[in-house]
Amino acid sequence: MSASLDSDSGFVDSKEVSRFGYAIGVSAIILLIIVVTALASYVCSKAFQSPQAPPSNSDMIDPESFFVDDGGGLDEETIKSYPKLTYSEAKLLKKGSTDTCCSICLNDYKGSDSLRMLPNCGHLFHLECVDHWLRLQSTCPVCRTSLIPTPLSMPPADDHVAPLPSRPGD
Repeated sequence: MSASLDSDSGFVDSKEVSRFGYAIGVSAIILLIIVVTALASYVCSKAFQSPQAPPSNSDMIDPESFFVDDGGGLDEETIKSYPKLTYSEAKLLKKGSTDTCCSICLNDYKGSDSLRMLPNCGHLFHLECVDHWLRLQSTCPVCRTSLIPTPLSMPPADDHVAPLPSRPGD
């Protein structure tokens, strides 16, 4: 678009101004249509989504669905040796604790939930969640403290040291 100047007044020709105004008007209408369509699409998508209820214990995530077995877990006997208690017992036992949900499945504890306490760190988890975890991993899911049982310390050696046999020729 080349604007022609009126030599007498120094203004742009009115025909050129009207074409420019027309282009701006059409662009504004197209932009308005795009914005309205996007807004309507957003509102409609929110209207058709069903509201979600908070998960209950029966909706707990199946622990087997999110673990990969790498063969580094604990045996069943060791897992069963860790303390088992209900959440109401755990609240009494750990009065200052802020544990209110399982760090594995993220569901809140309820008074009658069966929990297992890990011995080295004292962290609590749903029984089903942590048992499955410990079959696959040998560490606490929260602090990664090793739960592998250590062998009993060796009894002290006698102070008596047996002499080594000497080689012939020495």
